[in-house]
Amino acid sequence: MTLLKRILQEKRTLVTFVAVILVLDVGSSVLVYRLSKRVSDAETRKTAAEGLLEQRKANYVTVDETSANKDIADSDLQRFYTDVLPVGLAKARSISSLILVNLVEDTNLVLERGDSLVDKERGSRLSRLRTTMVLAGEYEDIRQFIFELETAPEFILIEDVILSQGDESDAELVLRLGVATYYLAEPDAAL
Repeated sequence: MTLLKRILQEKRTLVTFVAVILVLDVGSSVLVYRLSKRVSDAETRKTAAEGLLEQRKANYVTVDETSANKDIADSDLQRFYTDVLPVGLAKARSISSLILVNLVEDTNLVLERGDSLVDKERGSRLSRLRTTMVLAGEYEDIRQFIFELETAPEFILIEDVILSQGDESDAELVLRLGVATYYLAEPDAAL
């Protein structure tokens, strides 16, 4: 009989006890490892969920601000339509021609020719009255005319500016100016 067999037979109770303890220790280590792995995975999921929650909160704030800005823009646009834009071609024509004629007179320019054209946007009540004018005068008077037109409270846009020298014998400048104003077509005309 070998020494190991003899020790195992004589100390069988002690060896069994140590073996059981060893098996229980390994089993508990495996159990603790698995539980710590679950806890670690749960913490990772919690961190990811918190990050996702923060991202969703930020998205909500952005959407809320966008919605508020859209409401403000809609309100401003509605106020622009009702307070700034004239209703009907006749009103738009009277406003733009009154302003343009008064500015021509105030700035000492000569209106050589002018014509208007209406552009109607399909499917919209918004229309554009385009006016082309040919003016003659001094450079400072032309600058003053353009400045006054740009700073006028009425909604008139300068779309085209062509400045040229008049005839060789004439020292005046010739300004070809394209302006536009928008107006709301009357409800019956929109159909």
